[in-house]
Amino acid sequence: MSWRSTALPIIARVLQETAGRPEPEIRKALTDAYPFGERRMWPYKVWLSEVKRQRHGGPKRSGNLHRTEIELAGQSGFDFGGEASA
Repeated sequence: MSWRSTALPIIARVLQETAGRPEPEIRKALTDAYPFGERRMWPYKVWLSEVKRQRHGGPKRSGNLHRTEIELAGQSGFDFGGEASA
C-alpha cells in the first residue's frame, strides 16, 4: 500500500466530518488524523499534497505519474539508513 492510498480515505473522511466548520477546526482535525508518525520526509509531503488535492482540487493522479517508494529506493544516493547497495 502506498502512502497516498493510505492517506486518501483518511483525509476524505476528515473533510466529510468537518464540512461547513470553521477553517481552524478543519486544519486541527487534519493534523490530528495524520497517520504516519513524524511529520517529515516523503510521507508528510504526500499527506500535504493529498490534503491540497482534496481541498482545493488539482490534477488527478494516474498510477504512472508518481514514483513509488520502491522506485525511490533504487535511486543512487537515496539512503534508508541500511547497508549501501553496490
